Amino acid sequence: MKRNKIKWSVILLVVSVILFLGVGQGFSQSVSDILRKAESNYKNFNQDFKDMAMVFDAKIYTPQGEMTSEMKLFTKGEKSRSEIVMQFPESAGMPEGMGSMQTIIIFDGQDTWMISSFAGKQKLTSEEAEEQMQYQTGMNWWQSISDKTKYIGIEKINNRECYVLEIEAGGDPHYSKIWVDKKSLFLIKTESKNDSGETMRMIFSDFRKIKNNWELPYKTEGFMDEVQTMTILLKSFAINQGLPDDLFDVNKVELSGPNMKEMMQNMMQQGKNN
Repeated sequence: MKRNKIKWSVILLVVSVILFLGVGQGFSQSVSDILRKAESNYKNFNQDFKDMAMVFDAKIYTPQGEMTSEMKLFTKGEKSRSEIVMQFPESAGMPEGMGSMQTIIIFDGQDTWMISSFAGKQKLTSEEAEEQMQYQTGMNWWQSISDKTKYIGIEKINNRECYVLEIEAGGDPHYSKIWVDKKSLFLIKTESKNDSGETMRMIFSDFRKIKNNWELPYKTEGFMDEVQTMTILLKSFAINQGLPDDLFDVNKVELSGPNMKEMMQNMMQQGKNN
């Protein structure tokens, strides 16, 4: 069975959705009412969770084989940091010693930075930052639901009754349709279209309570059309641990993995050996 490629940035988007897809309980069938309730409950969420640390394991299925990765996500107030280490399969043809790559994205409260062992440190433009912050935090998912959204009806997914909202063309670029739990306002399923017209679906399951009525899905599955492209599992979750501010200081980041110079040297050496 053919496996479709998927970008690592999609993993950040999925994790971001997991992080803040629970926003409250009970709403009417009015889209505007849904969004107002979501925003109100997000404020309550911030009061309960001063900082958070999460660890995920992911498997990404590609034509070259299965890739594994570990992602860590930290938030403190408006600041956030994501770390992802991607392990490449041997069949990907990477030079010897280049089997993994680490990337870190930090929003320090003012600017967004991307740091990798491969490309070094770079400050993102406002457009790039907006895109990466959507991938990285996703905490205001309802803010991306535009006025080009309409209520479709109710559908049951995994024994949960869900309101179905459809985002019309020209609306949110990240979703074309979402399924929201009727009782808890959790996102249960999302759909979007890529540039090739393929349908990308995310399904969230194995919900567990983390504090009071707040819960998170410990399992996320991604599909491109009908082909499964990835599985993401939440390994651990910690709250209100007093995360240090240095964690969000771009000048204090330490990276592992080869840099561009080392990669070129490895490629040249591999060419000589062949």
